[in-house]
Amino acid sequence: MDLVVTTMGSLFEDTVGSSEAGSFISLVGLAVGEKIQEEYLQVSGASQLDRKGMVDALLDMKQRIGSDFYVMDESEQRIVLGNKRCPFGELAKKCPSLCMLTANVCGHLAAESQGYARVDLPETIAAGASECRVVINLDPNTTGSGRRYHRRAWA
Repeated sequence: MDLVVTTMGSLFEDTVGSSEAGSFISLVGLAVGEKIQEEYLQVSGASQLDRKGMVDALLDMKQRIGSDFYVMDESEQRIVLGNKRCPFGELAKKCPSLCMLTANVCGHLAAESQGYARVDLPETIAAGASECRVVINLDPNTTGSGRRYHRRAWA
């Protein structure tokens, strides 16, 4: 499956460019995030994941796809996740837009749980770092780079 996803991402990047491929992969990530959230809500019996449940869901989901995610730092305003193993392996270096899957799944789950999230990927294995760093900011009043996510009004 990793080879299929990576090949598709690489073909998108080669055909339409990295930015457009990233946009498409973002949509896939949002859809995946919604399905993952539904699964964890059904198992928990809750209508919304609390913060601990959201972090646990992110770590569990990432472990199931072959990543090695862990909490590097956590405060009221943000959660920083590290990852020692990319589920796409060395193939991710050929298709760095696949990182948008991680950003969107994390952003969607965090925003639906906490109301708001801004996700930044300052270091990624795909870009040559030894491990990934995923910064999930939960305070909408802070500034910085990253993609912003909001809880859906109908949720």
